[in-house]
Amino acid sequence: MAYDAAPAPNPPPAAPMQKHTVLFLAANPTDTDRLALDQEARAIQIELERSGHREQLELATRWATEPLDLLRELRRLKPTVVHFSGHGQRARGGSATTTRHRDVGGAELGDDGQQPGLVFQASDGRARLVSAAAIEQTFGAAGSSVKLVVLNACYSAQQAAALLAHVECVVGMAGSIRDDAARQFAVGFYGGLGEREPVAAAYRQGRAAMSLMGLGDGDLPQLSVRKGIDATQLVLTAPR
Repeated sequence: MAYDAAPAPNPPPAAPMQKHTVLFLAANPTDTDRLALDQEARAIQIELERSGHREQLELATRWATEPLDLLRELRRLKPTVVHFSGHGQRARGGSATTTRHRDVGGAELGDDGQQPGLVFQASDGRARLVSAAAIEQTFGAAGSSVKLVVLNACYSAQQAAALLAHVECVVGMAGSIRDDAARQFAVGFYGGLGEREPVAAAYRQGRAAMSLMGLGDGDLPQLSVRKGIDATQLVLTAPR
């Protein structure tokens, strides 16, 4: 007697590809120098879209960022990368320049310039300094999803050590960086991340992009890595 062959079982459905959110926070208060932050966001979007793994990296932009927005968006989006684009407080004794830089002085913020931090926007549109300690506390409270932080603002490398208690890698600026140089670093850096380059390689590519465009400040971006993490092997979009 002939028997019909049993139908082949259906293969199990493929696991959905994990998406990673890059949270872009921009702050350019009305009483600070105008920065081309929209051009930076556009450049990052282009680099991610032209990469071979664009379906895994999604850019979420937030403008005129107020201090509480950081906490709210960490909770809501659970990003893998947080990118702050704007001003950092200039160290005491620093002087302004005629070229657009991403720093402010204490006089502009109504203090003595001693407190390091990032400049967010207040509800009235003016500058609001958020201390490095407050930022560290916020990532400790709501940033468990974050692997990488990029602080594309002047003097932000000072905050990296504190953030490493909560994230694996932090890129900050070791001094006062020009607006166009900061933007070109982002172009090279996110182009590398989009192609599944390790964080350390993407960091080097960001600095290379600055050099290719004939810009200085290449020594200012600094990569800080948590002890026990190998940034030469850390690929954010690797399957998990």
